[in-house]
Amino acid sequence: MTSTTGRDLKAGIERFRLGDRPDVAVLYPDVCFASLEAVGEMPVDLLIDSVLTGWQPEDHLTAPAGADARAPFPVASLVVSRDSHDDFHPELSNREPVEIQVWADGRVTLEIEFQGVDVTAVPGAWAHTVRRVLDAWAGSYGVVLTDVFNDRARSLPDVWNAAFEVADQGAVVADLVELGERALRTAELSMSGWGGERAVRELLAQRDTHSVLGWQPSAVLELWPAPPEPEEVELFVADLCALANSVRGGAVVVGVGRGEDGATLEPFLPGHLEDDVRAWLAERIYPPPDRVVVQHVVGSGLEGDLRGILVVSIPPQDDLLRPFLVHDNRRPGVVDGNTVHSVALVEREGTETVSRSVAAVHAALAAGTALLRRADRG
Repeated sequence: MTSTTGRDLKAGIERFRLGDRPDVAVLYPDVCFASLEAVGEMPVDLLIDSVLTGWQPEDHLTAPAGADARAPFPVASLVVSRDSHDDFHPELSNREPVEIQVWADGRVTLEIEFQGVDVTAVPGAWAHTVRRVLDAWAGSYGVVLTDVFNDRARSLPDVWNAAFEVADQGAVVADLVELGERALRTAELSMSGWGGERAVRELLAQRDTHSVLGWQPSAVLELWPAPPEPEEVELFVADLCALANSVRGGAVVVGVGRGEDGATLEPFLPGHLEDDVRAWLAERIYPPPDRVVVQHVVGSGLEGDLRGILVVSIPPQDDLLRPFLVHDNRRPGVVDGNTVHSVALVEREGTETVSRSVAAVHAALAAGTALLRRADRG
């Protein structure tokens, strides 16, 4: 590749910063490494101008082969570190797994590197799922996913890359770095696959709603495409109760459908569903599960219209509280003048919520009664 592009990029950054910067270095002839402090506020269009200043069309590796063809390699790339000006070292500082690439035709792409599964041991469906998740994510941010790949020539078998074409060249470098890091988080979180407790906590904290597109219903995860209709509330409450009875707890996510190709996002306006769910937890499950989080998560690309998904996260419950029972004290029965409440014991069985038989409920009650009697006898 042309030996001047990395230096041209460094020179462009230093012109922008009006002076020589020890936290801007040339790693390779076509790769510049800088602290985010030095380059974060630099406009992307200035970055492009700096790169293309020294580029020569005779460089066949970076020049398009024809009017409708694209070059095989970018002219130059920029990688950054979050180390400060004083702590930056071109050989010792950690690089963010986001690379900004400038091409001969003025295009800008982002390439991220993320942890996935071993390419030698996973079927092609895994890569298809990652591609589907990131393609949907990209559409919310106005960028275009161009590729998802595992480059065995330069990476471990469980390290993957994804590339995005960026149209907004009015941004600054820090904007692109943040965008790349969000894409990375979405990719890695989607690959948890089953929505475990840690993954749900990250979903709530980062608001990377597209990550759920890689999840599937499991023993600890139930997906609802839309808020329950009045006639569906009992089924919804049963899902909550069954997950409370699970040793690992679990989560119900509303606003995620199931399509032929996998999960689909069906975001909705918040309305009063959060309050309804909290009321159902308090009034229709006994005893009420502890430390449950009910949160409407607005997708990070959907802030404008407040649409999002609802996440109900039920952490593992104390053994002394289980089993949790579904009941509805609004409609008690009456036998011989006495009020009778019906209850149901529900649990997760694979990916389904199932109601235990009368015999199973009686066995659980009998075992508990026998244990209490034994304790009373000393």
